[in-house]
Amino acid sequence: MKLEGFELTRDFIQLEKEITNWEEAIIKSSAPLLKGGLIEQSYIDAMIGSVKEYGPYIVIAPNIALPHARPETGSKLVGFSILKLEKPVAFSPEEEHKVLLLIALSCVEASTHIEMLQAIVTILSDEEKKNAIFNAVTADEILEVFN
Repeated sequence: MKLEGFELTRDFIQLEKEITNWEEAIIKSSAPLLKGGLIEQSYIDAMIGSVKEYGPYIVIAPNIALPHARPETGSKLVGFSILKLEKPVAFSPEEEHKVLLLIALSCVEASTHIEMLQAIVTILSDEEKKNAIFNAVTADEILEVFN
């Protein structure tokens, strides 16, 4: 998937057995964005702060979270990274806030934010593609779904 100068590559996809807690999941899911220079550490801190303040609003569907923050908190370039877990991480005690897939977003302004969300939601709303992501065992399998 290509977005304004960003192309999803293997470097932006991680697969892990499990993560200790939701904060660690946000840190881990956004690490490729930080490493790639798309965001600053302040952006990760803002993502965690937003969930602490507003609750698990980033859990958009069963098993799926889209961590993000306001662009001015440290988003430098457009892009996203994917973290797929084998065991769910809980964003609250509620069953519906358990997550297996985190897609961390870096949006520099509103229009790219909407464009990126539309592209991701289009993929995730396709049952076949969504199942392929959840059943993937390699980064290449996930990459194939998004490309």
